Amino acid sequence: MRIEKGTESISMNRRQFLSAAGVGLASVMLGRSGSAEARGTVDRPNVIFFFSDTHRWGAMSYTQTPAVQTPFMVQMKNNGVSMDRCYSNLPICTPYRGMLMSGRWPWEQGIMANHMRLDDRPDMTDKFRGTLAWMFKDAGYNTGYFGKSHWGGNDLRPFGFDKCVVWNGTNNHTQCTFRENGGPKKSWMRGTSDDSNCTPTVTQALDWVELHHDDPEPFFVMISVNPPHGKMTDAPDGKKALYLNSTVLPFHPHDELQQFDEHQGYHAHVSDVDDEIGRILAKMTKLGIANNTIFIYSSDHGGMSGVCRISYGQKRNPEDEATRLPFLVVWPGTIPANVQLDVLFSTIDHFPTICGLANIADQLKMAGTPDALESLAYLNACPGLDFSKNILALPGGPVPESVFIMHPSNMNNGSPYQTVFRGVVTKDYTYALAPDTEYCLYDNTGQYQYPNLLGQAGYDAVRRSLWEKIRDWMKVAEEPFTDRWFAEMPVKWIKAWNKEQGFGVDNPDRNVGKQALFNIYNSKPTVSIPVSPRKTSS
Repeated sequence: MRIEKGTESISMNRRQFLSAAGVGLASVMLGRSGSAEARGTVDRPNVIFFFSDTHRWGAMSYTQTPAVQTPFMVQMKNNGVSMDRCYSNLPICTPYRGMLMSGRWPWEQGIMANHMRLDDRPDMTDKFRGTLAWMFKDAGYNTGYFGKSHWGGNDLRPFGFDKCVVWNGTNNHTQCTFRENGGPKKSWMRGTSDDSNCTPTVTQALDWVELHHDDPEPFFVMISVNPPHGKMTDAPDGKKALYLNSTVLPFHPHDELQQFDEHQGYHAHVSDVDDEIGRILAKMTKLGIANNTIFIYSSDHGGMSGVCRISYGQKRNPEDEATRLPFLVVWPGTIPANVQLDVLFSTIDHFPTICGLANIADQLKMAGTPDALESLAYLNACPGLDFSKNILALPGGPVPESVFIMHPSNMNNGSPYQTVFRGVVTKDYTYALAPDTEYCLYDNTGQYQYPNLLGQAGYDAVRRSLWEKIRDWMKVAEEPFTDRWFAEMPVKWIKAWNKEQGFGVDNPDRNVGKQALFNIYNSKPTVSIPVSPRKTSS
């Protein structure tokens, strides 16, 4: 897809693309069998969205790591659809969640760094509405959230959830706390060395599902677990025992650190998450709801796994290890089985795609209440694309030319500083720019991306073309929203931005910080620009 230049909404540009492909807006928003008015009713499937933290796409047995034990992820792929070119537009925990929950770009809804909150968003008068949960709640669903939040505090009910259990301190997989509906803090502690904080979180969610699966209303539930996020070495002992040495579990071929404890623990956590997928599938079967339940598994971002000498759990990078995610969907009898799609797909598309699969637009029309119509208007304005037709094997699904990836800030980053970049992923290449240099160019047509092609002859035209794609994306996904961000975000975030940019430790000036973006928006690298001195793999 060619993004139009200028400052128009990317929503309009993408919908123009759909129209050109023969898929009008009306048909995108209607259900699979025609309009709600024509049918008099709509499909109302349950939805379970289960997501982990730091699970890279390559860390599954059917992708790049055949030695890792992920039988239930394989089962999901065999019985459903794997979106094999799914990318995190901004590979950090909180910004991913902000995009997932709001369906809006980071600068648009405000969360462009870690530890920020969606109720600070500058794009909504009612800062709690305009969420994925409200789409379903206004359509008449029971809604629940269980697990790590990292985007909305301890009580998520104002964001559209009927029930929430928010877990905190989950980077320690042996002891942490949780709060039910914002109530008193309760503690959880590992009972045996095989326990994981995945299990009680999923148990709470499945208990809620069992409570509501027979209700007249369908349910929408989000389950967010921390593993395989670090700490890597506190994975359950039984899972670590699966991977006793690097002969059993070979290192990533471009892992330059080769720290076996981290490598072992990371994949042990992945296998632990896989077990929870198995529990969810089994509960759906036991309750007899599998055929009327959309079950999705994904993650917020990946981990670098020692590539480019960057630690196993570190993200914030343009490489596939950080940006490329699992996205698995099963819905027996409705979506096809054993399909691996290579269409480009990213976080900004999750909101409209989840709603599209569940026919939420038709359901909101049928509800017809002021709140439902407000949510419908919000959904129609999503800048992302609805890939439900692709997943359902129906004609007319989008086939975008590129996706936008970025890391605009290290605000609130307690980890080592990571390069700020904007980048683009196409079928053939990944290309990223730092503010004053080209950062990387990778060939995406092989099993792995390496080596970095910057500095090699013969890519001048490719680099110029990809630079133009990055600028086009910035013109629709960043530039229209930055003035409002600096005008309306709480002063604490203005101070944090200004501190990062070197404008003073406690500087509240809303205008000075924008200068740091001016050079990014107006610079134009040429093929003679210095190549980043960062070491590249070979």
